[in-house]
Amino acid sequence: MAIQDSEAQFIEVDALRIGMYVYLDLGWMQHPFALNNFKITTPEQIDTILKLGLNRVRWSPAKSDPEPSPESADAPAGTAANSGADAEEQTQERAAAAAAAVAAEEHRRQRRELLSSQRENLEVCERHFANAGRSYRQVIDAVRTQPVAARTHAEQVIGNMVGKLLEQEESAIRLLSENAGEKASLHSINVTVIALLLGKAMELDAAALNDLGTGALLHDIGKIALPERLRWKDDNFNNAERHLYEEHVVRGIEYARAMKLSAPAQAVIAQHHEYADGRGFPHKLAGEAIVAPARIVSLINHYDNLCNPANPAAAVTPHEALSLIFAQMKKQFDMAVLMPFIRMMGVYPPGSVVELSDGRYALVVSVNSSRPLKPHIVIHDPRVPRDEALVVDLEHAPELGIRRSLKPLHLPKAAFDYLSPRQRMCYFFERARTPQGETEVAA
Repeated sequence: MAIQDSEAQFIEVDALRIGMYVYLDLGWMQHPFALNNFKITTPEQIDTILKLGLNRVRWSPAKSDPEPSPESADAPAGTAANSGADAEEQTQERAAAAAAAVAAEEHRRQRRELLSSQRENLEVCERHFANAGRSYRQVIDAVRTQPVAARTHAEQVIGNMVGKLLEQEESAIRLLSENAGEKASLHSINVTVIALLLGKAMELDAAALNDLGTGALLHDIGKIALPERLRWKDDNFNNAERHLYEEHVVRGIEYARAMKLSAPAQAVIAQHHEYADGRGFPHKLAGEAIVAPARIVSLINHYDNLCNPANPAAAVTPHEALSLIFAQMKKQFDMAVLMPFIRMMGVYPPGSVVELSDGRYALVVSVNSSRPLKPHIVIHDPRVPRDEALVVDLEHAPELGIRRSLKPLHLPKAAFDYLSPRQRMCYFFERARTPQGETEVAA
């Protein structure tokens, strides 16, 4: 935990001793240590700090148990003895300095590689999302004139996504930048990605995943028959407008039949607004009357509409969306779907803004479904340029935890500008990775 300003004490670097708990006010690439705060345990660590060019460092007496200062009486007597000891000490210092330089360069090399890998993985996810969005638009454009060809294209898109997903032993859901893909396809791709991840978590086979994914991708296809202003549900709709909006389900069934979609995919389109408590539309189905893949899409469709509504001012954070669904809407959804969904998304889904146990702020960027309480985060650290910030895996940072979630507007301006919370959530999946190098956390 970071030391408070009121408790801060400084010590000259040449007075450092084993057992002292120190804080290095340097960027991650300016020293070879794994953390910016640690207890000194070896003389080599002191030698390395001496070579960093600092005159003094912060330290915490409360966390320290330093060795006693060497007594002058214990020092060797005689000038010749002292001279020999000095020469040996200088030799050791030079060797330590050389080792520290090698370690620092290795640290910088590893960090450069991690940053490069991190950027490459994000670019791959964003490219997949953009490609899926373009394919979705092509399918939608062909539905009226070439429905069977549109179905073939849709099934190819989903087949590719399912193939990539099943190749991965563990998958993580990844937050993308707001520039990923086309806004018009955002909702459908989000629902598809999360539905496939949840289907995999629920151990559906490849055929069931393909039907689920196709239905999820095309669940709102009936909206192409509506005027643009009625394609997003609005609480201010009058009765006539609400009726027209709900007609998109009937239109979607008509298109699905023309496309000759599989029966499960057609059922998803027909039932994605039905709720387990019978309060959905168009047929007020309840419980087992709703097919299993439609129960999955109904939940995810509702979640994404909370996070990405037509009016951005009405958006809630991913953490709030999960909390709202669990606390107030449980009866609307199948618990056999809801509980795996919450486990997969984690308590703090990607896109959540959080305050850490040490008082710093962070953005959750990825959640591994097998470790939902330990997301990957980017931490606001003014000493580290934003484009050099490493994604930190909380599973390998036991000294850090999440204290609470908060709305982006409650962030201090510097943290808001650094973390750049998303106004709209875009998700894709990536292979779950937990390299040890990502555990480095600036204090």
